[in-house]
Amino acid sequence: MSKRFLRLICLFCICLMLCGCASRQESPAVSVTLPPVSSKLTPRNHDTNQDYRQTVLLYLPSPDGTRLVAVPENAHFTASRHAAEVLCEMLFSHKGTDDAVPLGGSVSLRLSETDPIEVSGNVATVNLTASALRLSHAQLHTLGQALANTLCQFGNLDYVNILIAGVQPGLDIAATLPAGSFQPNTREDLSALWARASAPQSGARRAFAATLYYPAPSGKGILCEARTLSFSDLSIAGMARTLMAALSAGAEYLPALPKCPDLNGMLLSDPVLEETGGMRRLMLHFDENLNTRLIDAGITRSVMVSSLVCTLTTFIPGLDGVEIHIGNEPINAITPSGTFSGAGETIFFTDGLMQRKNFIPFLLAHSSLYFANAQGKLVQSARPAPFYEAYNIRTIIGQLMQGPQSYDSIGNLSATLPQGLRDADLLGVSLENETLVLNFSQQLIKLCQGMTARQEQLMVYSLVNTLCELPGVNRVAFFIMGEQPESFAGSVFLPGDFLPNYHLIQ
Repeated sequence: MSKRFLRLICLFCICLMLCGCASRQESPAVSVTLPPVSSKLTPRNHDTNQDYRQTVLLYLPSPDGTRLVAVPENAHFTASRHAAEVLCEMLFSHKGTDDAVPLGGSVSLRLSETDPIEVSGNVATVNLTASALRLSHAQLHTLGQALANTLCQFGNLDYVNILIAGVQPGLDIAATLPAGSFQPNTREDLSALWARASAPQSGARRAFAATLYYPAPSGKGILCEARTLSFSDLSIAGMARTLMAALSAGAEYLPALPKCPDLNGMLLSDPVLEETGGMRRLMLHFDENLNTRLIDAGITRSVMVSSLVCTLTTFIPGLDGVEIHIGNEPINAITPSGTFSGAGETIFFTDGLMQRKNFIPFLLAHSSLYFANAQGKLVQSARPAPFYEAYNIRTIIGQLMQGPQSYDSIGNLSATLPQGLRDADLLGVSLENETLVLNFSQQLIKLCQGMTARQEQLMVYSLVNTLCELPGVNRVAFFIMGEQPESFAGSVFLPGDFLPNYHLIQ
């Protein structure tokens, strides 16, 4: 009985197996695929919509004037313009709150119409109209501290200078006490900060943060950094000598700069302050050998002059300009040769007075660019560029198209974008919800043919990593003639958008 039962069970199992085989043979094959990536981004055939919004803190005085109050506001920025100018405008126009009063009190504060904001390195220089001269010196100090706290909240700025009509006002009536470069300070109250800043001069050394403008490589202009200097002598001549010694000693943070000659060692006499026609000028007389020393250092005379004038007038109070003699030759004009703008155009100085405003075309800022090294990695390199273009998206992409240059901070790198790509091949740039949308012509696909997988990867991420350094940009999306292609050269899948790839960085 048990054997018969076992046979029946075996026959039943065999039938089930046969049925199962027949069922699998008759079932149609199932193909599982992912849906195509659908982008909601809108590529443009022109540059537009590079704006973004961010909550910021504006620092305004408390009603009793003892402290600075952080007032949150929603700010409207553009990725191609530094936030400092927008923040200044917001700060000066703010009407105050229950806990804070307008900056400047009854004095209307406005940015100068010409050269209102300079941003280079970690320093912002704010140039105000002459109405700011109505502020008391304590109010002026509060203004500088409020600007430093407000402008330095994003991390790429550490110092702020204040100029009024292009001149450093100082912190006393005689214009002998320097304000220096302001740094953010949200801990101490205003009375303590003012007491320290306005303390009477004594024979002891005093430390001030000062902004120094150094010659950039290849005669391209000047770059600045701010740092604390120790001054043993706060006379005009003493301040000038300390600043020139710092220039000759070289920069601490800026990379790959030429070495300035010993400027104090080349002076034939002490710097002297003269006042003619209501203008205060610092007279500098150098040995005639300074020309040779500059040639040996690879520094053009026009760049060295701009370095001196901007450094001295930014720090020394009440200084309208500088007059420079080299040997028996007064410098009444210069013709820059290597600058990004104004090369070959002669700049004339009325009565030999060189003013800060004459050298705005020389001021540079670093753009961060990613190029490839011999090991197939991306390397971040700093390139000097006119400060007003340092955040321009199209300009930065154009710099990547140029490939590495001799004046970059790091050498022996290779281009990542294909040779022959031009600005006209970038049809449009726009920013949507922190994603930068780049719309190229078909020429980019043609130029990428024959790239290896690694070359294509480096090209994509050199663009992505470079552009995501800009404020408001966190991702990048690529389009060709308004459509997202599968890839540029067959290896990197392009639909969607890209975050920075830090694993590729050396």
